[in-house]
Amino acid sequence: MKVTTWLQAAVLTATATQIPVVFGDADVGDGYNFLQGTVAGATEKLIGTISPSNTAQQGSTSGGYFAPFGTDAPSEELFQRNGSLSKIVPIINVAEEALNQPIPTNDWWGNLIHVTDQKNVTNFQAYANPYALKLPREAPYGIQTCYSYTYREMAPEVNGTFKWYNHSFHNDITLSAEEFFSYEPTYEAYAWDEGGVKLRTCDVAGGKCMDSALVSGMAFVSATYDGLTPRIDTEHNITFIDDSVAGRVVIHLNNSQTWVLYPSDDSISFSVEESVVFSVNASGSSLVANGAYSGTLRVAVLPEDADDTVYDKYASCMVRGGSVSMESRTGYSLTWETEGTGCDSEGLLHF
Repeated sequence: MKVTTWLQAAVLTATATQIPVVFGDADVGDGYNFLQGTVAGATEKLIGTISPSNTAQQGSTSGGYFAPFGTDAPSEELFQRNGSLSKIVPIINVAEEALNQPIPTNDWWGNLIHVTDQKNVTNFQAYANPYALKLPREAPYGIQTCYSYTYREMAPEVNGTFKWYNHSFHNDITLSAEEFFSYEPTYEAYAWDEGGVKLRTCDVAGGKCMDSALVSGMAFVSATYDGLTPRIDTEHNITFIDDSVAGRVVIHLNNSQTWVLYPSDDSISFSVEESVVFSVNASGSSLVANGAYSGTLRVAVLPEDADDTVYDKYASCMVRGGSVSMESRTGYSLTWETEGTGCDSEGLLHF
């Protein structure tokens, strides 16, 4: 993928903490009745008749388009509470303080908090796009990241069409810590919004954590360390690293991928080591920091043939979440929660 194609696919805006992106349909005029048709009467009974000229913003807290049909609990006489859902789809990786609220079951990151059939402890990957993410229950622990496009498999072409395509999952890069290898860490989703989920990965023995915000479309995978020793694991071999520029580490892998690592504190340094064993027949490489670190690490895969500097000016603006609001019957806006020194000057790079 060429760098021009990559960057054209990104939404780039230049404001700070709250970054709005507005979408609408300019071809739909005020004379259009979006309620017309057989569902109009039923819809009006549920939400009322909406005037075509009403352009007031209808956010998730202001009612209108996002207003709930009702907030009363379902009848306990008709719907008995027996906890059977927790047996069918057990919840994992959710912080105790977040269990007192409705837990999303169909968000893009839902696989991270629902178990598979393997011992009721593991989970499938979730697709943030362009990255797939996993919370492994065997070493190496941490935020496991795969650039899925590298592994795309297409069905045989028939009459110019493809019936299916698939992506296998590989541990291209894992944001981890040395302390996670003494004891398996805990994963805790502690907050979420319409953009994604906030997650901490904690060292059971020492109590220190690595905090990440996983957001749909994020250009970087990030983790903020609080006194842990950063470790970057991959199932591939690291063939070369270039840390000649302060604040940027370029990591070349033997699967043809190149990743760029940005530490918020450029005094950190890394050494290459053999990684933990991934399977009976395979092992990879690791970058291990020179000591405990308090700061943020961000990684992104480089587009094919792109210059190492392509992400430099955007690396200091980190997305932390997002919300959706309705501006009119045909328009909506996305507001990104951001953090970092570059958000004011350079803006947010987001896919």
